[in-house]
Amino acid sequence: MRYTPKTEKQIAEEKLLPKGQYPFQISGAIDKTSKSGNEMIELTIRVYKPDGAFMLVNDYLLESMAYKVRHAAVACGLEKEYDTGELPASLFIGKEGVLELTIQSDKNGVYADKNAVKDY
Repeated sequence: MRYTPKTEKQIAEEKLLPKGQYPFQISGAIDKTSKSGNEMIELTIRVYKPDGAFMLVNDYLLESMAYKVRHAAVACGLEKEYDTGELPASLFIGKEGVLELTIQSDKNGVYADKNAVKDY
């Protein structure tokens, strides 16, 4: 068998999508409390690749990142609900739109790079 030798880093990077805009669908959403005691929504998002396949990415909506909460709500057609000041996680399930994906690196070098939602 012939193959091209790869490092662990190269193998991990092959699983990542390049930075850019991608269509998405929210497949799961849960109201939670963050480690610091703040209300948040944990989203499980199907990010669609150009070939139609998808990968799962988790995202977290917290009031401390107000722009992201608003942009997620608007991208999902939930602007009216956003304007009330209360967004139950369940409203996000099944919603679709476009998001901006980035690559997040662990500052300590312990974990592999991963895709993360930059904005909606």
